[in-house]
Amino acid sequence: MVDAIVSSVAQRLGNLLTEQVNFLRGVRDEVNSLKNKLEYMLCFLKDAEEKQDQDSRIRKWVSDIRDAAYEAEDIIDKFILKVEGGIPERTGFKACLRKYFCIYKQASGYGIGKEIQEWKNRLDEIDRNHEIFKIRNIEAAGEGSSGMNERFKQLRRTTPYEDDQHVVGFTEDVELLMSKLLEQTPHQRVILIVGMGGSGKTTLARKLYNSSSVGDKFKRRGWVSVSKDYNIQDLLRRTIKSFKTSTKDELEKLEKMEKEDLERHLHVLLKESRYLVVIDDVWDTDAWASLRRSLLDNKKGSRVIITTRIKLVAESSGERKFVHELPFLQEKESWELFCKKMFPDNDGVNDKSSHCPPSLEELARDMVRKCQGLPLAIVVLGGLLSRKHPDKWPKLQGRFWRHVSGDDFESHDSTHVTQILALSFNDLPHHLKSCFLYLGLFPEDFEIDADRLIRLWVAEGFIQQAEGQTLEETAADYLNELIDRNLIQVAQRNWMRIGKCRVHDLLRDFAIGKSKELNFLHIYDGNVHSAPSPCKHRRLASHSCGLKRFASLDQSSNLHLRTLLFFNSKNQSAEIGELQFLYKKLRLLRVLNVEEIIFNHSQEETEHVSSLDAIEKLIHLRYFRISDRKINKIPPSIGNLQALQTLEFTTSYIPIMLPDEICNAKQLRHLIGCFEWPFRVENLTNLQTLNCIVVDDRMEFNPSWDLINLHELCVAFDGESKGFTLDSIGRLRNLRTLFLEIADTVWNPTLQPLSHCQHLIQLKLHGEIGKLPTEMHEFLPNLKYLSLSGEKMEEDPMPSLEKLPKLTILDLLFCRVNKFACTAGGFPQLEILFLVQCHVKELQVDEGGMPLLRGLVIPNNVSIPERLRSIPVPKNWDVASVDDWPY
Repeated sequence: MVDAIVSSVAQRLGNLLTEQVNFLRGVRDEVNSLKNKLEYMLCFLKDAEEKQDQDSRIRKWVSDIRDAAYEAEDIIDKFILKVEGGIPERTGFKACLRKYFCIYKQASGYGIGKEIQEWKNRLDEIDRNHEIFKIRNIEAAGEGSSGMNERFKQLRRTTPYEDDQHVVGFTEDVELLMSKLLEQTPHQRVILIVGMGGSGKTTLARKLYNSSSVGDKFKRRGWVSVSKDYNIQDLLRRTIKSFKTSTKDELEKLEKMEKEDLERHLHVLLKESRYLVVIDDVWDTDAWASLRRSLLDNKKGSRVIITTRIKLVAESSGERKFVHELPFLQEKESWELFCKKMFPDNDGVNDKSSHCPPSLEELARDMVRKCQGLPLAIVVLGGLLSRKHPDKWPKLQGRFWRHVSGDDFESHDSTHVTQILALSFNDLPHHLKSCFLYLGLFPEDFEIDADRLIRLWVAEGFIQQAEGQTLEETAADYLNELIDRNLIQVAQRNWMRIGKCRVHDLLRDFAIGKSKELNFLHIYDGNVHSAPSPCKHRRLASHSCGLKRFASLDQSSNLHLRTLLFFNSKNQSAEIGELQFLYKKLRLLRVLNVEEIIFNHSQEETEHVSSLDAIEKLIHLRYFRISDRKINKIPPSIGNLQALQTLEFTTSYIPIMLPDEICNAKQLRHLIGCFEWPFRVENLTNLQTLNCIVVDDRMEFNPSWDLINLHELCVAFDGESKGFTLDSIGRLRNLRTLFLEIADTVWNPTLQPLSHCQHLIQLKLHGEIGKLPTEMHEFLPNLKYLSLSGEKMEEDPMPSLEKLPKLTILDLLFCRVNKFACTAGGFPQLEILFLVQCHVKELQVDEGGMPLLRGLVIPNNVSIPERLRSIPVPKNWDVASVDDWPY
């Protein structure tokens, strides 16, 4: 992992030499020498890291290089801070000359040359130690992590939304528990599945939950994950939401309810229904006791499934319970699971093509046996071997055996699983190691927005841009590779893209433990024992602890922070001054997320003081996310943030006024929130996301040089539709995604200007849409995903839509026509069809229409052809809805 840190720092220095030629005048040679020294060390790091657990000399040498890389980064960042902090921002030729003269002068006055020389001397000493202690020629007694003595926590395996493709085993368990679920007893019964983390408790519960027999038997079904740290009010809200789809008004009411109100609400909701609820990952008796008061025994045969690794929970669950301790997989089942991970395209282990090469089968079986039937270990092993050429397996087997020797693998505890995870982690290329460890910052069970994760990785500097791709596209490839390696799980898909992902609890625990060794990140949960120590942590996440408590800590220990993220801070308040204190104190921050924190605004302060005041102090800031509802305009100082890439305002429903100076933030890539148009967009040539802007007249700009790299645009039109045109938007040649919301007036869209957007593949037209143009297929020949709201539509839109040659996903909302009719040959590429809250009586599809359809969501009362009845509902898909919009 140290190779990833050193490589990242060296890459950043290289970028500085390219992008800041004038800025580094006077110290360019020193910076270049610094970069070359780090690259030289990289040549030996990978081999040394594999052997460091075997020799304390190597471990110390690797640690020294890591610290030296961090120090190099600090030297440069502090120099930039010193220079920029002492030079007022001015424009004009003379001002530029004055600025660069000041930079040259301060390079000597600040002493960066001297600091770099001292740093080089230190690195020379590290290099001499490399020779003196014969590190270069040392032969390790063995590879791996046999010195790993610390036991990792056993954290649960949570995969309620995972595809069932690789679920094996549990046949007898399912039959037994299904009989308990469906037996004819009127009283509520609690079924407890008990086992260690990673043993498949959640997988088994999901298999029961998704069974068609269960679906037919229980009118209401819900699934809620508890996890170790929970809030009872939040738990009650999530339980209510799991049983039904709530409107926006209902969700707002739920947020305002106290515990007793929520309990009554859940009680009333379930009073007349036979229900099934899965309560996943219960760690203590209080969580179940709190929910139990609301999950009444309505004498209708309702059932509760609880998964837990704590036997005390099972013992305190009342009289009407059935406790099932989950065994590990048998050898045959273990091998079947392994083969399904290794050969996912084959039908099963009875197919000879699904087996390993005969010469390697016994070797693979030995490694599977070492997993001792623990599903998590088997899945991770399969993911590792699937990416290795069989010729490499014998060498890997030796490493694997040393990690999980038969002598110490009897207890099945998570230490041994962690050793397998370490093997998979060490196999990652260095550019993926940082991306994986970064997942440790997110709370347990947190569903991570994939696009947000990608933007964070880019802001952190983890992404090495591939030729012909944007940084975000390369980052998306990184994400997919980590998913392929079974190190990240897909939680939700949205329009054939990954919408949300999660990290397995055991993997998260491993990432946190590994990160502590490297000062890569630290977690603060408000407990005094988790408070940041005086060491040089680069990233810090605050879990369940608001800004107020964090700001009260001694920040002298956090001067090296580059990333500060707050999670689970909803309903926690803070003073504006506490945020401004962070701006002024943590000057090296690159990433700051203060989402959900409520900032107190006194009546006198509202017009004169903002949570954005003093933000210009963070000149290194690349990613900023805030949700202050009191913000109605952004100060001009935002333009001073020359490194800013992502600016995101959430939960703001009143359009925010952007200053003219926003166009000075030339590195801006993503502008997300609700913003009032117009504002200046010249110079924003790096902007890829503009989501969303509110237009009340026209949206005009010069697309020849403004927004030339815009990929995603969301526009909410709040005026007379006759004044709105797509002329300027239609000339955005790189546009890929367009969302249009036309409210309060019927709009018959003229889409011809979009014919110039040859890269446009995703389009959402929401609002009062009237009649569609018949030439849509000519205007939008490459469109793949279409979401259409047709409440005012009086004619069937299918004749226009079925001609779109590449349309893959169609999402129709609120349509009120009596019949949708698809002719033979219509929708030649359509795979997924959503009809959401459509008041339609019949879907007519002639023979030969929709030949590739594989996913269908329709209202229950809609008549459809017999051949479509067997088409399933897509799994892990987020049905697009108006509620997805950011305003």
